[in-house]
Amino acid sequence: MALSFRREALAAPPEVMVFADGFADHETLVTDLDHQFGEDQWEAVSNSDAEMRLNGATESTRYAIFAVSSDVQQSIDGTAELIRQARKAGITVMLGAGDISSRSMHKLIREGVAEFMPYPDSEGAFQEAVDRLRFARTSKASGGLGTASGAPDRQGKVVTAYGAAGGVGASTFIVNLAWEVAMAVRKEGRKVALLDFNFQYGSVATYLDVPRREAVYELVSEASSLDQTGLTQALSTYEDKLHVLTAPRDALPLDIVSPGDVSSIVNLSREAFDFVFIDMPQSLMNWSEQVYTASDEFFALMEVDMRSAQNMFRFLRTLKAEDMPLDKIKFVLNRAPGGMDLSGKARVKRVSESLGLTYSVMLPDGGKQVMNACDQGVPLSQSNKSNPLRKEIVRVAQTILDEAATAKAAAG
Repeated sequence: MALSFRREALAAPPEVMVFADGFADHETLVTDLDHQFGEDQWEAVSNSDAEMRLNGATESTRYAIFAVSSDVQQSIDGTAELIRQARKAGITVMLGAGDISSRSMHKLIREGVAEFMPYPDSEGAFQEAVDRLRFARTSKASGGLGTASGAPDRQGKVVTAYGAAGGVGASTFIVNLAWEVAMAVRKEGRKVALLDFNFQYGSVATYLDVPRREAVYELVSEASSLDQTGLTQALSTYEDKLHVLTAPRDALPLDIVSPGDVSSIVNLSREAFDFVFIDMPQSLMNWSEQVYTASDEFFALMEVDMRSAQNMFRFLRTLKAEDMPLDKIKFVLNRAPGGMDLSGKARVKRVSESLGLTYSVMLPDGGKQVMNACDQGVPLSQSNKSNPLRKEIVRVAQTILDEAATAKAAAG
C-alpha cells in the first residue's frame, strides 16, 4: 500500500500523508498532489513506517490519502487498520479506489472515510474531491461516509418531479435541475444526489450516460437492511459532482419495494446529501405517498393537451381522496407557448382554470437541442448553455438554493 518511489524526508511535518498500493499511473497521482497541496506539503509513507508515522502525527498533518487498487484481503485489512489509526489521530481521510470489489470498498468506507473518489478519474475530479475534503475538515461537516454513530451530518432537501403523462419532460427537467444545483454548490462541499425511482424504464442513466450498477437491484430488494455504505456503493457519479441512483439493468416490477423500503432509501439519502432529487414514475404505487410526504418540493409536470389535463385531474383527485396536502405541489407547464402565441396562451388559461391550479414554472420549448443532449448523455449546460429551457431551469435551481438558505437561516 505504498508508492513505488519515496521522496526525501521533509524538513517539516507534511500536511498530507499518502498511502498507495500499486497504481499504474503514479506520475498522474504525483502531479495531482503537487498541484493541490504543493511539493513540500505531502509525503509518501512506506509500509514499514506507516504505523509509526500515524502514531507520531502532529497537528500539522491534516489529511491522509489512501489510494487502493489491490483487492487482496491482507492488503485491504492493513489499509482498514491504518484508516482507523488515522481517524484516531484526528486526521481526515480520503479514499481513492481503483478496481476493487464492493465488499472491500464497503469495509474501508465504514472505517470513517470523509471523502471518496474513483482513481484515476476524469480531469478535475481530484481537485473537486480535495475541495470537499478541506471543507469537511474546516466545517467538521463529515464524520465519515461509513460511520453510523452520532447525529446525522445532513438533513437534505428532497425535490421530486412527477410527470402527469409520458413524454412531458419530467426526467429531462429533474436531471438538469439536479445538475445545475450540483454545479452551484460544488465548491462549498455540499453534496447532491439524483434518485431514479422508475425501476422499470427509468432514463436517468441514459440522460447522464452513467452505468447501471448491479448493486442497484440489491439496494431496492433489500432496502430494509440498508445503511449509508450500501447506498454509496449503489450510486454512480457523473463527473464526480452528482451522485446518481440509476434504475436497475433489468425492468423490475414497480412494487418490488415496499413503502418502508422507499422511506429507508429516502431517509438515508437525506442524511448523506444536502439535496436529494427524485424522478418518479407516472404510475402511482403503494409507496408513492411516502415519497410525496418526504418531499419538500414536488414538481408536477404537464403540457397543454387533453391527455395531460385529464391525467393531472385524476392525480389531484387521488391526493384529495387520501387527504394529502396540496400546498407543496409546484405545477410546471412544459413547452409553454411563446410570447406571441396568443391562442396558445388562451389555451393555457382555460386549462389552468378548469383544473383550478396556477403554474409556478413555465418551461419554454427547448427544441431539438434538448433531445440531442439526452441522446448524448450530457446536461443542457454542457451541450448548449444558451438554450432557453436551460436558462429557465437555472432560475428554478436558484430559487431552490435561495429557499434552502432561508430555511437554514431561520433554523439558526
